[in-house]
Amino acid sequence: MLIRNVVTAGLLSALLAGGLLGSQASAVESNSGLTAESPIKTLRLWYDEPAPDSDLGWANSSIPMGNGYMGINVFGGTATERIQITENSLYDGPGERGMKRKGLNNFAEVYIDFDHNNSSDYTRELNLNDGVSRVKYEQDSVTYSRKYFTSYPDKVMVIRLDASKDGALSFTLRPTIPYLGEGKTGKVMAKGDTITLSGVLAYYNIQFEGQFKVIPVGGTMTASDQEGTVTVSDANSAMILIGVGTNYQFDPKVFLTPEPDAKLDGFPHPHAKVTGYLAEAATKSYEELLANHLSDYKTLLDRVSIDLGATVPTITTDELVDAYPDGDSSRYLEELAFQFGRYLLICSSRAGTLPPNLQGIWNVYARPPWASQYLHDTNVQMAYAPVFSANLPELFESYVGLFEAFEPRQRLYATQYIKQYNPSQLDPGGDNGWSGPFWASPYNVPGRSPIAGFGTGCWIAQMFWDYYDFTRDESLLADTVYPVMYEQANFVSRFVKDVDGVLLADPSSSPEQKKRDTVGTTFDQQMFYENHHNTLVAAKILGREDSRLDLFETQLPLLGPIQIGKSGQIKEFRQEEYYGEIGDPHHRHTSMLLGVYPGQLINDTTPAWLDAVKVSLTKRTNKSHIGWARAERIAFWARVHDGDEAYSFYQDLLGGNYLHNLFNDHRGGPLFQADANYGATAGVAEMLLQSQDHVVSPLPALPAAWSDGSYQGLLARGNFEVSANWSDRHADRLKVLCKTGGTLSLRYPNVADATIRTQDGGSVDFIVEGPDQVRIETTAGQTYVVTDIPASLPVAAPSNVTIDKDDAGNRIMLSWTGSADAASYNLYRAVGNAAGYELIASEIFGTEYGCAASDLNQIKQMTLKVNAVRADGRESSDGATTIYLRP
Repeated sequence: MLIRNVVTAGLLSALLAGGLLGSQASAVESNSGLTAESPIKTLRLWYDEPAPDSDLGWANSSIPMGNGYMGINVFGGTATERIQITENSLYDGPGERGMKRKGLNNFAEVYIDFDHNNSSDYTRELNLNDGVSRVKYEQDSVTYSRKYFTSYPDKVMVIRLDASKDGALSFTLRPTIPYLGEGKTGKVMAKGDTITLSGVLAYYNIQFEGQFKVIPVGGTMTASDQEGTVTVSDANSAMILIGVGTNYQFDPKVFLTPEPDAKLDGFPHPHAKVTGYLAEAATKSYEELLANHLSDYKTLLDRVSIDLGATVPTITTDELVDAYPDGDSSRYLEELAFQFGRYLLICSSRAGTLPPNLQGIWNVYARPPWASQYLHDTNVQMAYAPVFSANLPELFESYVGLFEAFEPRQRLYATQYIKQYNPSQLDPGGDNGWSGPFWASPYNVPGRSPIAGFGTGCWIAQMFWDYYDFTRDESLLADTVYPVMYEQANFVSRFVKDVDGVLLADPSSSPEQKKRDTVGTTFDQQMFYENHHNTLVAAKILGREDSRLDLFETQLPLLGPIQIGKSGQIKEFRQEEYYGEIGDPHHRHTSMLLGVYPGQLINDTTPAWLDAVKVSLTKRTNKSHIGWARAERIAFWARVHDGDEAYSFYQDLLGGNYLHNLFNDHRGGPLFQADANYGATAGVAEMLLQSQDHVVSPLPALPAAWSDGSYQGLLARGNFEVSANWSDRHADRLKVLCKTGGTLSLRYPNVADATIRTQDGGSVDFIVEGPDQVRIETTAGQTYVVTDIPASLPVAAPSNVTIDKDDAGNRIMLSWTGSADAASYNLYRAVGNAAGYELIASEIFGTEYGCAASDLNQIKQMTLKVNAVRADGRESSDGATTIYLRP
């Protein structure tokens, strides 16, 4: 605990020294020209045939689009185009069990009939550079083209239809309502240039409406009210505008009202707002609507780019996916998948709209997998894993809106649970904080599930802390973030019980393991510790003196977040001794390691814990083929600085789970689940940049496969926007834009001997904190450029350290396989659950050593580590470890 407390003090000093008590620009404001350069490489998904008109075609081949207000899947047909629409609040009731059950419903199936049955030279694409989908083909010597985009600022989908010959464009637009019956009613009517689709989903009494406005150039247009269609004949071109909505609102009453069909009482019918969306959009030309979309979309997407040296392939995306990882264009798919995750988050998480669920914002079913709910034991958090590191922080506002709506209900649960599990700590007036949910929908948060422990609430609070930590917006901290963290700590402080001098969760569960309702799982204890710690840091930044802060500080060292097992692992269960003796040793969830990722508890200042993480990851193996689990392992291995192992999980994910449209196949079927798409982006970001100990560390886990490359615009804690160019796995140039100012600690091998200047060539004063770390007091808006970094060859680590003899607790004889780079070796130990190592012997020559210590017979367990030391004094970053257990 002492190491973490030192880190805490250092972080607070850095935060305060950085002038963070001054006014800050809002985290949701645009970057005012300070974004990374726009990507110049074309990143696109493209195909030479339409998506099959089937559920399999939807999952595997359709093109996903979205603007928060709606999710779209475009099939690209020639005889008939199919456009499937999802609206995330159109949610059917519970009451069914099993994987596929009522939940999010399919809003609309929209068809455009062209009767083009003899097309040729067909292409369709989604261009990530501009967020526009396109279809193009020849029919009867006429070139037909379509463009589709979903505009967040204008709240509509826009479709542009063109023909190369005047008067050659004819079509019928016919929206339909899927899954009528089973409590869903509705009708489709057409009048003039507009089709209106409306109805009711009865369980929650959801009123829904979609409008489709057709604006042709030339030709004639007729509406059929009876059929609910609009037909355009002999036009030159046409534009179709689509707007959708329901009577859902972010309001606590939705979650506080027990009667399902009364939750939306008093909320207005969506007709007026949807009519307004289309009326406003119709006043603008196609070019104006496109410009609005591009201004919004590219402001977000263009902040970050990565280049791994790929060239744009000539094969279609389905061929590209099928050929991975053996194809010549593997690097292109790796670049594409990274940006695709950012693209999906831009589509599915926008302020004022519901956040992405298990399927993001895309669902074609009446009974989607797991009802398309929000799961808070990893899936929601993975959806937002890239939102800060991949420089999209304002997209978190979508989740903030949902949280603020359901938090009052969670306060009632908190009082219920304290009364049930620890009544002596109950505040009878209801000041018991809020408890974390497991399942959730836009309408309901069920009570506690033993599937996961109460650490889910702290995990939510950690996302809020990261929102501040990456943006350093102090008004955001005061108004939004701190209240969430403080009230979660309030609940935890009342919930934990003293068990032999340690404050433990009781009951406690490690997510989705079969052993449930135990005491003090590492999942809960780590999450409790992280939030208590972060709450105390935030309170000091804000100068708060809230009544329970002293208690939080007293409790912090008693939360016991890390226990080291006899295999050298991070324990998952407190009763566990050797790895795997409790629970599934190859489980998809790796919840005992959340302190290393996405948490900050385990970092480079806690090297013994990092080594224990490696043991746990190695023993967890790669046997789980679940998409999101593979994505999470990318980040875990990156955090322990093993780029090659992280990359192997990225390869497994792209080669084993990604469908032809890059949707993640959760576990076969295919069964689409969006979390791995988001998580893969976050994992790659962790390979390229880390800052969990508030030291900006570019290229911390670079795999051998990415020997040359560059990236621009990734975000580090402290609101530092970082770019890097490298060749032969060595940084040629680092660039840090300090958007807020404050103290920049920068770590990279030999950075202390590099050239550091401002963007315009000005000199920079910096403090050397070791050969690999410098500290700069930065100016807000200034960019710092690091070049001429001396090459640093890594020191090969020793291996296979073993305990050959234990002389009755007085001396241990060790031997190991030597390192070719070693001039000597250092020996370290970490006793019990210690976070760091202490040096016990240096300048060891040879590969055997007798380790003696006066306290050896008092030590029950310790980790011993041997590192190699090269003749120039540089030590291996890794080492060989073994566990000593007293006989």
